[in-house]
Amino acid sequence: MGLKVNTIISLENEEKYVILNETMYGGVKYFLAMGVDEKKDVIPSNVAILEEIIEGQDIFVDRVTDPELIVILTRILKSQM
Repeated sequence: MGLKVNTIISLENEEKYVILNETMYGGVKYFLAMGVDEKKDVIPSNVAILEEIIEGQDIFVDRVTDPELIVILTRILKSQM
């Protein structure tokens, strides 16, 4: 069972994000996420696209940094909203 939309996740660096949307691209699941503060208030300036990585029973995310992939995923994710 993977990550779900409208859930808050914590990264290893203690940053917290709320999952806003998800999409599949090239057989990989990606998420549009927005940062949240300690009070769970959204931080509009902290937006990220995250890639889901599943290793056995563990689920990890990694921030997408490839500029071309970010453009493609942004278009897909925006069209779904």
